[in-house]
Amino acid sequence: MNFTIQREPLLNALQKVQSVVERKNTVQILGNILCVVQKQELSLCATDLEVGIKVTLPLEAGQTSQDGKITLSAKHFLDIVKELPNKPLQITRKDNNWVEIVCGKSKFNIVSLSADEYPSLPTFEDKAYADVRTEALNDMISKTEFAVSTDATRYHLNGVFFEHLENGVMRMTATDGHRLSFVDCEVFLKMPELKRGIIIPKKGLSEIRKLMGQGEAAIGLAFERGHMFVKFSDCYLFIRLIDGEYPDYRLVIPKQTDRVVRMDRDTFTSALKRVSLLAHEKSKGVKLALQDSTLTISSSNPDMGEAREEIDVEQSGEPMDIGFNSRYLLECLNVMNAESLELHIKDRLSPGILRAVGTQNHTYVIMPMRI
Repeated sequence: MNFTIQREPLLNALQKVQSVVERKNTVQILGNILCVVQKQELSLCATDLEVGIKVTLPLEAGQTSQDGKITLSAKHFLDIVKELPNKPLQITRKDNNWVEIVCGKSKFNIVSLSADEYPSLPTFEDKAYADVRTEALNDMISKTEFAVSTDATRYHLNGVFFEHLENGVMRMTATDGHRLSFVDCEVFLKMPELKRGIIIPKKGLSEIRKLMGQGEAAIGLAFERGHMFVKFSDCYLFIRLIDGEYPDYRLVIPKQTDRVVRMDRDTFTSALKRVSLLAHEKSKGVKLALQDSTLTISSSNPDMGEAREEIDVEQSGEPMDIGFNSRYLLECLNVMNAESLELHIKDRLSPGILRAVGTQNHTYVIMPMRI
């Protein structure tokens, strides 16, 4: 097998597949990229068995190539291509799975693993893809991904729950048991057949966002037998869905709240960042005390000291205080893009609800802390 390809498109493709590669290398072959040459095209594939990617590139025009497949260490292949001059690369498979890379006056001979050992990937091209609104999908992922649980013992919470509500509106939900974030949006241009909700793992969502961040305009989604398939302009992604029942998150959403506190998002965020500098290392707890039109944010740590700051708010009701994890608040505030926000609270023992003013499709529920 041999082929010739330009460095620049190869480098871009390698950077796309690199993040999918298995880093722990529990199975050695998963640390490699599968390179397949067929019909004057090069396909680069990588997988960790949970997420897989395939990027296809045209080979150098006018140059002869021989079909076949090889695997190369993802890290070493990327490192080499990064340092090579911007000239065509000639890649040839030698005896005993050695691979030769020639670019200008540079030559590398690399030890490889047999392509026959590489796990088989599903076919991507024949799926029924439904076109999505890219901005809407990106917004849904950014407003839920941060709240996904990282507790391996609660495997069914290690992803977001994606479900159809009604009239083409989809909901994406994430929770780790301490906070809950969900977004409602019309994502699909034409609704696919999705009979029940699915749980998409966090790594799969991260890969979708990375590819969208590289300027992908047209995206299609397909669902089939425990997998989600994503089609981009020049590559495909497959994600193994989490098999399990997502808990009934609606039970933790407060039915009613006694008061609404309106405040400027930037002012609240800045004050919270400063006060949380002296919050306890583990709990990150801060106290919010309401009195008239003033919100006092305070923190206390016996080993470091105390911090306190006041900001102006709009609210009516008796004085009260409530404790929250400052990190949980800040992570949500960072993805809200409105100027003002509303904090809905009932009492110091009930969950609070955070929403951006003028944007009712995103709801964030946060459990209180005893401080």
